[in-house]
Amino acid sequence: MSVAAVDHAGPMTTFDRPAVTFAVTDTVRILVIATLAGLALGIGDLYAITHLPYPWANLANSSAVWAIGAFVLGAALRTDPPRAAVAGVVMLLVAVEAYYGFASAFGLSGLATMWSEHARMWLVFGVVAGVVFGVAGAWTSGTVWWQRVLGAATGAGVLIGEALHTQERLAWATGNWHTELQQTAVLMAALGVVVLIVTARHPKVLIPAAILTAPTAAFCALAFSAVGIAY
Repeated sequence: MSVAAVDHAGPMTTFDRPAVTFAVTDTVRILVIATLAGLALGIGDLYAITHLPYPWANLANSSAVWAIGAFVLGAALRTDPPRAAVAGVVMLLVAVEAYYGFASAFGLSGLATMWSEHARMWLVFGVVAGVVFGVAGAWTSGTVWWQRVLGAATGAGVLIGEALHTQERLAWATGNWHTELQQTAVLMAALGVVVLIVTARHPKVLIPAAILTAPTAAFCALAFSAVGIAY
């Protein structure tokens, strides 16, 4: 290797180190935030289910609301989509285990539920939802128009989709449960509209996102029905 090549290689290595260090530090920060958010979601969700009246308890027990947790995290971190996806996955995996761990600690279930078939199912759903909604959230805080449109529609669509799915279940509900499910559907749809407006933030994003929300919500409702999501 010539002297010129050595001289040229030295500065490149020196200048590369701060960028690499920053990337590692930022990734660690994101993972720590995602872990803390997962603990808050899992423990807070179980507390809300056991202490809030219906229909509010249904919101805490909502799969769509858990997905929106990853969505909000992806938007709040203002990072790139790949790291937002990882953050969303970490958050939901931690939330699932925190939920079952908190339940076992207070005698609401056995410790074995943390690795039960049911828990493993939700862990798989957590990976899928973490990637999809973590990325969608990151897109809403970006500058690319079509990504902002698709991101906003995805966040609103999953909530309105579960509202539609809940509405369909009213045919099998009676008495107070019928009323509570109806209220849950209304609250879920209203929350979806709020997410759409807040994340779109501008008419040129809001209008196409609102149009795209309709088929997205229909798809999500079918998905909830297909996997048997229910209260």
